Amino acid sequence: MGGRLAARRPSPREVAALLAALAAGALFYRLAVPLAWVLGPLVATAALAIAGWPVFASVNARRFGQVTIGASIGLNISAAVLATIVMWLPVMVATAIFAIVLGGIIAAPLARWGGIDVRTAYYSMMPGGLTEMANIGLAAGARPEPIALAQSLRVTLLVVILPPLIVALDIHGDAVDGLAGQPLPWLHTLLALALGAGGVWLARLLRFNNPWMLGALIGTGTAAALGLLVGKLPTWLFYAGQFMIGIAVGARFRRESLMRLPRFAVAVTGTIIIVAAIMGAYAALLSRLSGLDLASAALGASPGGFAEMAITAQTLHLSVGLVTAFHVVRAFLVNAAVEHIRVLLARIGVFTTMSRLVGLPCEPGSTRERE
Repeated sequence: MGGRLAARRPSPREVAALLAALAAGALFYRLAVPLAWVLGPLVATAALAIAGWPVFASVNARRFGQVTIGASIGLNISAAVLATIVMWLPVMVATAIFAIVLGGIIAAPLARWGGIDVRTAYYSMMPGGLTEMANIGLAAGARPEPIALAQSLRVTLLVVILPPLIVALDIHGDAVDGLAGQPLPWLHTLLALALGAGGVWLARLLRFNNPWMLGALIGTGTAAALGLLVGKLPTWLFYAGQFMIGIAVGARFRRESLMRLPRFAVAVTGTIIIVAAIMGAYAALLSRLSGLDLASAALGASPGGFAEMAITAQTLHLSVGLVTAFHVVRAFLVNAAVEHIRVLLARIGVFTTMSRLVGLPCEPGSTRERE
C-alpha cells in the first residue's frame, strides 16, 4: 500500500533538469518525432542522470503520469473492444509464455557475455516491472542492481527504437478504438480522472501491480464500456502524462550502476535487441497466421513497457485496448509464474544446456537449480 509521501521542493539543479526535459520534448515534437513527449524528456533526463546531474524524480509526478495515461487508455475501451480482447485472450497467454521462456533460454548467454550469474540474468530478461523483478529476483537469490539496470534499459531501448521503426516502415493498423473521438468537456474530463482515481483506490486495495495505471484504466474504462464517457482527454493533458512518464523512465538511470556494471550494460543492450528482433519475427508470424494487423501484433508482442507501448498504440492510431490487454496479461503471468517457470526450466535442463553451449561453467545456484 505504501506510506504517505512527504512533498519536497525540487532543488534549482533539478528544476534546470526539468526545464531541459521540457525543451527536449518541445524540440522532438517540432521535429515530428514519434512519442515526442515521452522520448524527448526521457533522453534528456537519462543523459543528465548518467552525467551525474541531479534530476527531477518525483514519485507523485510519476503517479500523475500513470493515472493520466491509464485514464486515456481506458477511454478507448468499448463493449466491442472488450469482446475483441476476450477473443484474443488465448493468443495473449501464449505470447506471454513464449516471451518468458525466451528470456529463460537467453539467460545463460547473457550471463556469459555480461559476467553475472544465470539466475540474475534470468530475472534481468523477464518482461516485467522494474520493482517487481528486482524484488522477486532478490527473494530468489539474484542480484537486484543488474536486474534494475536491465529493466530500465529494456523499457528505454524499445520505446526509442520501436515507434520510429514502425513509422519508418509505414506499418498501419486497421483497428482504431476511440482515438478519433472529440476531446471531453471539462466536467467529463474531471469525471474521467475521478473515476480513474477510484480505480486506483480499488487496485491498491486489491494489491494489484502498477495500481496507478491499471487502476485508472479499469475505473475510466468501465465508464467508457458502459457508454457513460465518449471521447478522449484534452491533448495537453495527454502530453503532460507522457512527459511525466518520460522523465520517470529517464530518472531510473544511475551513473553509479553503469560505472559498476559496464560490461553487463553492453551485454544486456545487445541481448534486449536480439530478444526484440525474435519477438518481432514472432509478431510477423502471428499477424500472418491470425489476420491481426502487423503493427498491433508487434506492439502487443513487444517486450517493452506497458505504459510506453500503450502510448505508442494510441499515438499511431492502433487498437489501444488490444495492445494494452496483451501487456496486462503478460504482466500478470510474469509476476505470477516467473519463479515457477524458472524452476521448470531448471529441472528440464534448459539452463545447464545453454550454459554448456556458450561455455559457461555450471555452478550450483546458477545454472543447476536445486529446487
